[in-house]
Amino acid sequence: MIIMPPASPDDAIYVAKNSNRPPGECQLVITIPPVDQDGTTLVKCTHLTIAQVPGRYGVILSKPWWAWGGEMGANDKGVVVVSEAVITRDHELEPGLIGMDLVRLGLERGGTAQESLHVITALLQTHGQGGACWYRDPTVSYDNSFLIADANEVWMLETAGRHWAVKQIEGITVLSSRPSLATDYDQSSYALTQYAQLKGWSEGAEDVDFAAAFSHKSRLPAGGSQQRYKRLTQLLAALEGEYPHLELMQVLRKRKKVAPRGRSKEDIALRAGGRSRNLQTTASMVARLSRRRQDFFFTGTSAPDLSVFKPVHFDLPLKAQPQDTDLSRYHEDSLWWRHERFHRAVLLSARLEEAYCQDRDELERNMVTDLAAHKGRQLSNIRRQIQDNLLKWEDTWLEKSLTYKAPVLSVSPFVRYWKRQNRQDGIDF
Repeated sequence: MIIMPPASPDDAIYVAKNSNRPPGECQLVITIPPVDQDGTTLVKCTHLTIAQVPGRYGVILSKPWWAWGGEMGANDKGVVVVSEAVITRDHELEPGLIGMDLVRLGLERGGTAQESLHVITALLQTHGQGGACWYRDPTVSYDNSFLIADANEVWMLETAGRHWAVKQIEGITVLSSRPSLATDYDQSSYALTQYAQLKGWSEGAEDVDFAAAFSHKSRLPAGGSQQRYKRLTQLLAALEGEYPHLELMQVLRKRKKVAPRGRSKEDIALRAGGRSRNLQTTASMVARLSRRRQDFFFTGTSAPDLSVFKPVHFDLPLKAQPQDTDLSRYHEDSLWWRHERFHRAVLLSARLEEAYCQDRDELERNMVTDLAAHKGRQLSNIRRQIQDNLLKWEDTWLEKSLTYKAPVLSVSPFVRYWKRQNRQDGIDF
């Protein structure tokens, strides 16, 4: 989601994203330092080794623990890149770069939104995109769309295989899990119209309708992407507060039904629960970009409706993010996995939820107002203090969940699903 002038109240640009992936897939929030003169000539991405560049920007990245790249992130030049899976009929079967690799590469190598855009499209056309995108199911692979933003401009990039179309956007924009650019794009990959005609996906010599030509008609994305797109557009149009980033945190938490087991195709925060819903929101991010400063907030945990956003910066990594560690199952040193223990206790009983959410909302309001009141060295100090306090507060709820005894519930499909998931993930109540 993007809010930018003229829709934003303060000329800043706001970016928000939920990462919807299989439940039990731990996500890390890591910081990668800048590199000035690196003599390394190659870099191993998730499935493919490509040429390295000697100079790279510092990056904050929210990533599945097993992947080289990430779902979303920012660099120290104020560029934000987020991705969205799309199913197209031009997807390549051979391993290439996956969308998460392109997010990281665009951030490491692009000092502006436009530079990052050019990095991604050039790598895409050179190496293609393909390869396993889920850890536990290597058959899952997809193409990607991207939002690429800095304090001056935002680009929407949609791709299908090695082909792409891009549009500069303004106001309010939602990136959907299906191609949406018709013929209103500003640039496209070389010979896009001729390629679509050759494939029999388009007629005539005019610009090709990208969404109509490249969408996979028999494999539309599951989970109600159209309904979520419509609801998000309505929610964003209704925002009118002083702090849009605070409101966006609440938007990312929206669920149609309050009950833990209630699910709807209009849910913004996804909650897994069976074959009809096999995805979970496993991490979330909100960013505010202005010419004078950037603020980044990450949950570092799944279920944003049961998580708190924490300030993260290039000199302030999020704690409890063990790297080079097998995080395929519960790990005590991982913030994500410890929070998952609390999250799943709430799924079996909502008794813990109400007090947690009330406290959290107040803490987030205080966080945003405190940050807005500080700048310079004071800002760095207050960010650190706030993150420490929020992690300590969250630890108190994690401790409660460790001693929590789940009640005996009726054996519904939802309960059976999560009990199986708990066994698979090594979480024992």
